[in-house]
This record gives sequence, structure tokens and C-alpha cells, in this order.
Amino acid sequence: MSEDVDAGPGVPQEGKMPVRRRIVVPLLACLAGCAAMGGKGPNARHLVPAAVVATIPIDRPPTLLASSPDGSRVFAASSGELAIIRTDTNAVAATVRIPPYSSGVAVTPDGRRVLVNSVSSARLTVVDVATASAVDIGLIVDIPPGGFGRIAVSPDGRRAYVANSPKDYLAVVDLNAGSTNQFSLDMSPTDVTLGADGRTLFVTGCRDFCTTGTVEVIDAASRQTLRSFEVGPAPYRFALSPDATRAYTTNLGGASLSIVDVASGATIATVPVGVRPSGLAISPDGTRIYVAAEQQETLTIIDATHNKVLGTFSIPDHPRDIVISPDGRRAYVSTQDAVLVLDTQRL
Repeated sequence: MSEDVDAGPGVPQEGKMPVRRRIVVPLLACLAGCAAMGGKGPNARHLVPAAVVATIPIDRPPTLLASSPDGSRVFAASSGELAIIRTDTNAVAATVRIPPYSSGVAVTPDGRRVLVNSVSSARLTVVDVATASAVDIGLIVDIPPGGFGRIAVSPDGRRAYVANSPKDYLAVVDLNAGSTNQFSLDMSPTDVTLGADGRTLFVTGCRDFCTTGTVEVIDAASRQTLRSFEVGPAPYRFALSPDATRAYTTNLGGASLSIVDVASGATIATVPVGVRPSGLAISPDGTRIYVAAEQQETLTIIDATHNKVLGTFSIPDHPRDIVISPDGRRAYVSTQDAVLVLDTQRL
């Protein structure tokens, strides 16, 4: 029981948890996944061909995706390469060398810089979009192997918050000075998100045995925990509704989506999704939730008004991540060898 346990096929090393948290989660994930290993689930349908607008080949397997605020670019961070995709042509405009095994990617609010980290690097890679060039800054504090994961950027673009799961802290990077400090958590973080005003951090992860996941709401200035609420087992991704009244987590341990009322912290619904739900996105109008399940190879679309599944579609080649265009009309899904561009109105 003391050996390291990977988060699963295709999930980077930030999915690992410290030893004290590893006993229950792999068992839960196995129990959740065994019934679905042989197929895509009884209700899965093949992806509607008319919904596929484009298939953008990527030289190296794309894993994590991010979109520019204006929707003109989608960034696919993979093993050693960042592809900059133009959304008007659905073609790769440029590629940038980055460290292998990306574990987090984010875009600054002005769309000029992309931040990428990796399980193989102790520093944050900052890519200038206009010149397609990269520099490394920060993240040299107390770095364990495979330590840094998800990234959140402040609305003013000055700070980046980076989750460090093995060491139970958030790194805070001054993007202008290139310096880093950290603050400790009482949990192992898997995702970090900032509220729209930049004052509140939502940190998702596990305490001790992760039969129940936790989201901590933290004041970004004082770094004090304001409150916390429970979600499903082994939460992996977190998202807020556009009006910030609902919180969503995909849960590796239960193959589920937790839907939480932010004000009360109460779970409104738990919706079943595909095994190993690695990608999560919300439509700009807040009416749809999209969940990509890497292991089960499905895309589930959920009605956010009634908290019910609208449809589950089969997507081959292990769909990993998903982002939605600012107008809600396009979904970008990363697979083993391409980024799929989907017309959301035709799904």
C-alpha cells in the first residue's frame, strides 16, 4: 500500500496523491471503472458526424487545453510542445517547445501569455503568444518530483496560483518579478480556480482518505480559509458557473459530477458521467456542462438547469480535456493525436 499509484492512463503525474491519501482512492476508482471497462456505457451514442467541424492533427499527443479570452486561439499543451491553434482557420499557427508532461496550462486575461508547467520541471514556462517564444520563471520553492499542477491567474494578470499536490500548498508567482512564495493548505490540491473578482480562491482536493472530496474557499489577500464544502470522492477538476452560484467538480473516485450551491455549500445533485472524468467545461451562458471522460472515451453533456444528462457521446482516442468558445458554439476536445472542433448546436 505504500507504493506510488498513478492517476490512470493518460492522466499526468499531478493526479498522484500523497501516501496517506492513496489507500482508498485507487480502490474506489477501480470499483467505479470495472463495470465500464468493456465499452462506452449503455447510453453512449456515437458522436454525430455533422457535429465535427474540424480535426486538427497534433504532432505530439495533446493533453491540456486553454482558450484565449477572445476565443481567437486555443492552446494545446502536450508532451514537450505547445500548439497555438487559430480558431478562424482551425489550424496550428505555431508551436513552442516546452518541458514534457504538461500538468497545468492557463492564459493571462489579456491573452498575450500562456502559462504552462510540467511534472518534469521545477519552473513555470511563460509563452509569448505573438512571438511564439518561451521563458522560464519562478516555481523553485520546495519542489518535489511531479509537484506542480493546475494554474489560476488573477484578473489583473499579475499573479499565478499553482497547486502543489504532494506538498499540500499553493505556489504564488509574481509574473512581473518572476518570484515565488507559497502558503500551506490542510489538503492535497488537485485544482485551483479564482472567482471573477480575483478575491476568492476555490481549491479542490483531498484530506486524508479521499472517500469525500473537499473544496476550500480561501481569501486570496489574507490566505485564510473562509469555509469549505464536501464533494464527491477524489475530485479532479473544478469549475464555477458564470454567475458563481454553482460549483462543479468531476470526481475520479465516483465517475460523477458534483453540483454544489456555492452560498450554502450543499450538494444539489450528483450526476453520473464517464469513468475517469478528466475534462470539465461550462457553456458561457451557464446552461450546459461538458465532461470528457478519458478512460471511458465519452463526452457527456448535462443540462445545468435541471441537472440531468442531455446526451453521452462516444469519442475515440481517450478524450482528455475540453474548452468552450466564448460564444458557446464550439467545443474543443483533445484526444491522443488531435484536437476535435465540435459544433455544440449539432450535438
